[in-house]
Amino acid sequence: MLLLKYNLQEKCTCEPKVKECCEPVKNPPDPGGSSDCCYDTWSIEFKEADALYNWADKKVTWLTERQKNLQSHRDMWKTWRDDLDKACAATTKICRQLEIIIHHTSRISHNSNFTKHAINLLFCMLRDFYIQVDELKDRYDDVIKCIKCSNNPALVSGQGVMALIEDYGKKLDAIINTRDELIKMVITAIATINNLNKHIGHHGYNFGLGYILRGWKNAFNCEGKNWENDLELKKAHEGEFEVTNLAPVFEFPICSNGYYKKIEERYQKDNSDLKKLTGELLEATKRRDNLKALRDGLASVVNDPNVDPSKRCAPATK
Repeated sequence: MLLLKYNLQEKCTCEPKVKECCEPVKNPPDPGGSSDCCYDTWSIEFKEADALYNWADKKVTWLTERQKNLQSHRDMWKTWRDDLDKACAATTKICRQLEIIIHHTSRISHNSNFTKHAINLLFCMLRDFYIQVDELKDRYDDVIKCIKCSNNPALVSGQGVMALIEDYGKKLDAIINTRDELIKMVITAIATINNLNKHIGHHGYNFGLGYILRGWKNAFNCEGKNWENDLELKKAHEGEFEVTNLAPVFEFPICSNGYYKKIEERYQKDNSDLKKLTGELLEATKRRDNLKALRDGLASVVNDPNVDPSKRCAPATK
């Protein structure tokens, strides 16, 4: 224990045990310091520890802010990539639905083509039927004329054979009277099936719903073709769209596009940098906490009134 006497003529001396803590070579005594070499050493160590702690604390603060910014940047790329993943998944579903619709429209178009031929055949049959009915009517009229010209008393209208002949004529007239309405309905059916077949568009036709759906399928690149350049793409759509010399930012399929790959690369890089920075922050935080513990320990020593010579050796107040 360092003992000080209040006699100014006497010098303070340290006990051998206390004297061992001083390092006059490494930390020469401060001319303006106290006469306690141990206290001066602890004070110097406290200042060094305090400076190191302040530097470590600023580094932790900087790394924390850097981590926050990098995480925000990483999350932005992730959100962007996730949106592109959703768009890619949506286009995949669209392609599947287009494939189903195109298949059904192709079946409908194929069947409507058979229906069109069937209705055309029906029209031909009806036309031939009514032609024959007209010929029968002409012959019937000739027979009636001959009967009237013969003036045969046995052939009286409404009696005997004449009743049967006249009944046959009435039935011919009834059949002929159905011709106009029946032919009108057949023509309507022909127009309807032709429009249906035209608007659906049979495979190989450059018009109709099927053609539009195949155009969408080609636009979404459902078959996953790798377009070598824009010229090939323009050639594939030649005559379908107006050439504007504008290229899309990304092409389908989205998940295989170079634009998507750039987003993925930036996300992975930021994610890797964030993991590395998190490790650095953890190490810097541990070092700061250790320095804080050291600084607080030294602070408690240098501020202890039982250790501080200025307080311990102060003259007693009356």
